[in-house]
Amino acid sequence: MLTHQERKYVILKNILDEYIREGSKISRRKSFFDTSSEEKANQARSRALIHLYLSATYGIIDFEDRELTITDASRDGGIDAYFIDVDRKIIDIIQSKFRVGSKNFESKYIAPEEVMAIDLDRILSGHREDISGNNYNGYILAFIEKIDKIPDIARYKTKVTILANVKPEQYPLVERLFSGDQINIINFERCYGELVLPTIRGEQHYTSSMRLQIDLSNKSGNSKLSAEIVTAHGPSEVTVVLVPTIEIAKIMFRYKNSILRYNPRSYLEFREQRTNEGIRSSIVEIDTGEFAILNNGITIVSDETYVSERVGAKNKAQVEIVNPQIINGGQTAFTLSRIYEESSGEGRERLFSGKEVVLRIITLPQIEEQLKKELILKISSATNSQTAVSAIDRSASNDDNREIAELVFKKTGILYEPKRGEYSDALRKNYIEKEDIIERSIFTRLMHIACGQYALAVERKMMRSTGGVIPAIKDEKCIDVFFELHEIYKELSYNHANKPADKILNDLAFSVFVRAFKMRRLRDGCSDFLPIVLEQARELWKDLAVWGRENIPEFKASRKNKSTGEVTKNWSMTKWMRSSRFPNDIEKYMSTLVLESETTMRGDEFF
Repeated sequence: MLTHQERKYVILKNILDEYIREGSKISRRKSFFDTSSEEKANQARSRALIHLYLSATYGIIDFEDRELTITDASRDGGIDAYFIDVDRKIIDIIQSKFRVGSKNFESKYIAPEEVMAIDLDRILSGHREDISGNNYNGYILAFIEKIDKIPDIARYKTKVTILANVKPEQYPLVERLFSGDQINIINFERCYGELVLPTIRGEQHYTSSMRLQIDLSNKSGNSKLSAEIVTAHGPSEVTVVLVPTIEIAKIMFRYKNSILRYNPRSYLEFREQRTNEGIRSSIVEIDTGEFAILNNGITIVSDETYVSERVGAKNKAQVEIVNPQIINGGQTAFTLSRIYEESSGEGRERLFSGKEVVLRIITLPQIEEQLKKELILKISSATNSQTAVSAIDRSASNDDNREIAELVFKKTGILYEPKRGEYSDALRKNYIEKEDIIERSIFTRLMHIACGQYALAVERKMMRSTGGVIPAIKDEKCIDVFFELHEIYKELSYNHANKPADKILNDLAFSVFVRAFKMRRLRDGCSDFLPIVLEQARELWKDLAVWGRENIPEFKASRKNKSTGEVTKNWSMTKWMRSSRFPNDIEKYMSTLVLESETTMRGDEFF
């Protein structure tokens, strides 16, 4: 059974190994991604960690584009990579240290001398050699030349990114070393939260401004239809344009789930294949332009929208959308992106040529964030009709559930999917296994129990009652309780797919009992090895039923004799297990137990 650390580290390694596989296919990069020995494999992962940072932070999709920013070699002036962010006017200087093993990754710190080795001032001042007179390597010299060619360099700020753990007492040293520069320390916690989790969610590449090219060669009059709509919150503008499908494909391929935040669906290819196949066939199997007629189109909300036909190119126009989010047509956009990803070159151009899609852009009024979310939800609910969207899909994907999912992953390594299909791309790329994702209703039930809402958690129609909304977590103790219950439930439910509802509820009740028994054993100094706890708890479960019948007689259920019609009332274990008092009664029962000595209950004897 993997620990919290190991779960997260395995996922990180899977992501890094995918970058390594990508690099090993490029002949001139092969030597950097050699995995012929454990030492070389870990060196390759160190380079891949830089790729992950550049991809997740700046959305650099092309492998070669990322490689061209990596300077890690001898005489690199302490700089492993860089990125020049033209839009934000930032020069990001990167130093990275990959640690082998889950414990080292979380506990090993970068040495102060490694941070002090960064020749930031000399390199940015144009020096081509270090203080000892040794020339910097060719990668650093190329970086210096790029800086020299930036016309408005005075507007740029410098950021120093350290991809490693830094001791808290050494933070002031880093700040003094790079006084006046932005300091960006990506320790293990931030790595898992800001690089790994967004990558497996498909949300690592977000854009605050999206540009689309429009083909005007087949259009008469203006390239857009636009109108102002007065809403209860203020004026909103609706713009309708026909956009080449390849433009949508490119954007979705790059930004993935990051532009589906308000859409109740993520990548539903495994659930809604018929719809996606229909979209695919109208691109792949039809050479003419019927796509715009056969497809319902895509709806995007934005803060600002600009359309211009004066772009210096004949028969072209450009649409710019600020803070875009697709709220309808996410499946269309995703399917187009998959076709784009799976094709290349002339074949790609042929597939998409002459095929457009209707794009409706709703520019929202300038209102506060919560009102904006409510308005978007109304629009989304009204416009999503391509495939059925349940009320639970809408409510379970709320921001609070997403934040809880992030907390749970950071603390336990367990993946919860507030929005269906959120991790499907990560599954396809083998970043994660299907078993890494906890089923949504089970997660919701276990979290309700951990937060003290037992009776609600064991309701037969709990998801309908709660809408899949998880209670607010007061502190991280709730996550600890959830994790313990999850480990027990997982052990009970191994290879029990599609279990009946009553079996699920019984297992939840028994999980609560097992955890209470485990806690009692720990208080008495006994081993907590789970298989031993389960074995003994199964025997005690029978005794618990007897104890409940004798001490809590009020739980009775009516039973009718079919032959005589006589109705009798018998004590019901099920009614007791579904009552809010059941966890407290378990504690009372535990207080009556006399446990065996530590020597007869040690779990390590079974290894």
